[in-house]
Amino acid sequence: MIKKTFEKVDECIFYEKLSNGIDVYLYPTKKTKNFYVSISVKYGARNTKFKLKDKIVEISKRINDLGSLANAWTSYYGTNYNIFGSLNLEENIRLLLDIFYNIDINDKCVEEEKGIIGEEIDMYKDRIDSLMYSKLFDNLFTKSYVKNTVIGERSDIEKITAKGLNQIYDTYYSANNTFIIVCGDFDENNILEFIKNYMSNLKLKEVDVPKRIQDKETDEVNISYEEIKKEMNIDRVKIGFKIKRDIFGIKEESILRAYLNLILSLNLSATSKLFEEYKNENIVISMGSGVNVIDDYVILTVSAMCNDANVFIDRIKKDIRNLTINEKEFERKRKIMLKSYIMDFDNIEDIEYNICMSLMVENKVNYNE
Repeated sequence: MIKKTFEKVDECIFYEKLSNGIDVYLYPTKKTKNFYVSISVKYGARNTKFKLKDKIVEISKRINDLGSLANAWTSYYGTNYNIFGSLNLEENIRLLLDIFYNIDINDKCVEEEKGIIGEEIDMYKDRIDSLMYSKLFDNLFTKSYVKNTVIGERSDIEKITAKGLNQIYDTYYSANNTFIIVCGDFDENNILEFIKNYMSNLKLKEVDVPKRIQDKETDEVNISYEEIKKEMNIDRVKIGFKIKRDIFGIKEESILRAYLNLILSLNLSATSKLFEEYKNENIVISMGSGVNVIDDYVILTVSAMCNDANVFIDRIKKDIRNLTINEKEFERKRKIMLKSYIMDFDNIEDIEYNICMSLMVENKVNYNE
């Protein structure tokens, strides 16, 4: 087991690659009595229905009896299964691994799940902010994976079969494409030994994970303008700027994100001079921004709730070309970002999520961030 240190905050994490190829990351801390354990696969698929071996076991009931909460989430980069609790850490780890490794995907459970996912799709579309973001990225790109939402459409769900899901499971849910993270108040040696003992009863093997085929994206946007008609009292606007990543000259994605987030935060946040100017002129009620790095492109997004969408669009298109940075404001924002980074280590859910996304997106943990 290797001890690694997040150098800027002197926080330690323990890492070991098991003999079967699975990566294990352990973050023991005395800052909490709770634990957060997860197992993730670097494949953005969704599976929520499980059967253990030859009998149905109410895993969720057993987890609830332990006073824990089970959940799962899917992103473009991978799928995460997790449990949060305060008692019986080893039993919770066993249950989580049982769910992951003793899965039986059959036609009956797939058909039952389709209706539930269809309802989630409808709920997603009822949330105007989520709908606008998905529309924005669909319009910005011509071939990228972000043209499709993570959850998909009802027409996509109807095409899913048990055979197809089993093929995905056999192909991507392999030992060398999986990692485990445990955060909380525990002894790292005992927990690692427990995981090793569990894994010793499984016949896992490493497989060649297929490489993702990346379609060649064009520099142009697909659709430059779209309106969504909804009954509401105020206008909502989202604008996306599609920029080739290589023009920035920064290879490290985390550093590029940091620079761009600082620039946008200094100029487009609720504490910026531009926001105050817009607000005083009764142009906006709220305004925010975001940064996404998607393959070979950087997407800068500006969102606003405003009284007149057309006025806001005209102004922001002009003003975003004249952003300013002064040293005093820069230092203030940088301190805020550093404080946020340090405070993340007080929350085991934040630690788990940050480690998980680093491994999914960049295939590594940055200990010198």
